Amino acid sequence: MIEARHDRILGMTTEQQNGQPASRPPESRQPIPGQSVGLGSAALFGEIALSFVIAVFVKWLHADLPVFAILFCRYLFCLPLLLAYGWHQRGPQLFRINNIGGMTKRCIAGLLGLTTWFIALGLIDLSLATALGQMMPIFITILAAPMLGEVVGIRRIAAVVAGFAGVMILLGPVEFSSNALGIAFGLAFPFLSALMFIYLRQIGRSDSPVSTSIWHNIAGVFYALVLGLFDGSMPALVSGDIGMNAWFMLIAIGVTASFQQFLMALSHTLAPASVLAPLHYTAIPMGVVIGMVFFGETITASFIIGVMIVVMANYYILMRERAQRNPKKS
Repeated sequence: MIEARHDRILGMTTEQQNGQPASRPPESRQPIPGQSVGLGSAALFGEIALSFVIAVFVKWLHADLPVFAILFCRYLFCLPLLLAYGWHQRGPQLFRINNIGGMTKRCIAGLLGLTTWFIALGLIDLSLATALGQMMPIFITILAAPMLGEVVGIRRIAAVVAGFAGVMILLGPVEFSSNALGIAFGLAFPFLSALMFIYLRQIGRSDSPVSTSIWHNIAGVFYALVLGLFDGSMPALVSGDIGMNAWFMLIAIGVTASFQQFLMALSHTLAPASVLAPLHYTAIPMGVVIGMVFFGETITASFIIGVMIVVMANYYILMRERAQRNPKKS
C-alpha cells in the first residue's frame, strides 16, 4: 500500500529505480517459469495486506502514544531483518553511498513523508487517507518537469487537473471543513513521497537501492529519537506505562515493515511492472472495507465518484508514460 512506497524500490534494479526501463523493459526480463505472474501478484497483494496491518496498528496506538514513539519503533524494529537481507545482498559494500547529497535529500523527503502518513492516520479515516495517498503519481508528474526536465504534454496536464478535481469531489465541502488538518497531512504524504521518488531517480545510477533503504531506516531511528525527546515520545516509551498489547503492536509494525519490503521486492522479481502497477489501486477498496470493519467508517457516493476519477487519472498517466517509453508499441 502507500507506506510501502517509501522502500518498495528495495528489490528493483538500478534502472527500474530511476523510473526507466531496464536494459530491456521490466516486462522483458525472463520471468520464473510457471505461475510467476500469479505469484508476483500474490506477493504484491501480501505487501498491501501487511501495509494495512501497519496502518491499523498505527491508528490504534495513536490513542496512547505520540507519533514519534511509533515512528521510532517502526524504524528500529525494521532494521534487523533489513540489515540481514542487505548484508546477504552486498556484504561489506552495504553501507557505501556515493551520492551523499542526493541520499540526504531522499532521507529528508522519506522521513517527513512517513511522518505525515502516520499523523494523517490519527486524524482522518483510513479509507480517506488511502484514497489521498493515490495522488502520488499525479504529484510525480507535476514535479518531473521542473526537477527532471521532462516534457509533460497537454494530455498528462489534463489528467493532473482531473486528479485534483477527483480529490475535491471525494472530499466534499463538509469533509474538508471538518478535517482540514488531517487532509493537509494526508495530501502532504503523497507529495513528499513523490519528491522522494524523484530523488531516488536521481541517485539510482550511483547507489544501490538496498543501501539507500538501509540508510533511510538508520536515519529514521535517530530522527524519531531526537524529535521524540521534545514531544514526549521517549519518556512515554521508557516510563513502563505501556502495556504488552502496545509493545506487541510497536514491534509488529517494524517487523511487518521488513516483510512488506521483501514481498514488494519479490513481486517485482516474479512479475513485470506493467502487470503490478494497476494492482496497487486495490488498496482503495481494501482500505474502505478495513475502515468499516475496524473503525466503523462510512463512505459516500461523492467519495466513490472522486476515487474513480483519481484512479482513472493515474491510470491514464501510467499509460501515457508507457507509450512514451515504448513508442513502437503504442
